Amino acid sequence: MDIRNVDLNLLVALDALLAERSVSRAAVRLHLSQPATSALLARLRQLFGDPLLLRSARGMLPTPRALELLGPVKQVLDEIDAIIQPRTAFDPDSAEHTFTLSASDYVEYALLPALVDFLERQAPGVRLAVRPLDLQTVAKQMESGEVDLCITGLQNAPAGLHQQPLYAERMVSVVRRKHPGVGARLTLEKFCSLEHILVSVRGSGFSARIDEALAKLGRKRRARLAVPHFLLVPEIVARSDMISALPERLARGYANKLRIFEPPLDIEGFTVGQIWHERNQREPAQVWLREVVLKLAQKSQK
Repeated sequence: MDIRNVDLNLLVALDALLAERSVSRAAVRLHLSQPATSALLARLRQLFGDPLLLRSARGMLPTPRALELLGPVKQVLDEIDAIIQPRTAFDPDSAEHTFTLSASDYVEYALLPALVDFLERQAPGVRLAVRPLDLQTVAKQMESGEVDLCITGLQNAPAGLHQQPLYAERMVSVVRRKHPGVGARLTLEKFCSLEHILVSVRGSGFSARIDEALAKLGRKRRARLAVPHFLLVPEIVARSDMISALPERLARGYANKLRIFEPPLDIEGFTVGQIWHERNQREPAQVWLREVVLKLAQKSQK
């Protein structure tokens, strides 16, 4: 039997006939005339090669084949109904759900504490799994469903994904408190003379956009240490005489250990945003999560 040639409305009629065991009552249930319902029964008998319902003194009795079909037909119709029904809104109060996020260490520092606090208060059944950001594989992870949402600098966003800006981040210069070589003001000469820690997210070694900006001024800095994560930098700077550039939000969190300066040259900042795959574009739970992240990011700017 080729299912492409089967009218699924016949299953609706069969479900009504087996439930009512009467053509006239099934017709009322189906909002059809009795002759039309009798015609559907005739088609069903031909389709299944079985009488399905037999007349008796007590009405119509189902055949053994009809009784076999009763449960599966109802299950199929219920599943089809679930498929075509509009999606219900995500209810954070009652939902049991796990979201998987991919984020850089800086984003974890800047946004995750507020997100975890919000979920604890507003969505007690929601769990959060956080994966380290891998820019080489995150697009495939979102396509396969391994990762629901990625939060990172949008300059790193893979092509072909939805994205939404959350906030703009500035870069500042930091040295340890009581640094012997830095006075009240950080000059370009002092900036270039100090040993630098730079963050190389893509593993590009000792060259970054700051070096390109310095080269345009005919200057260069003394890069001493390259690390893959921003969160390593504050403690290293606090225990050394090195200097570094950090996102302002991160630097402010270590203000008790670091002195914060406006850079003596223009250091380009970046826009933090959330990125997701088309498969999650309309999913109610995913839409809710993105709205929460956006709200918390905007609140953090005030």
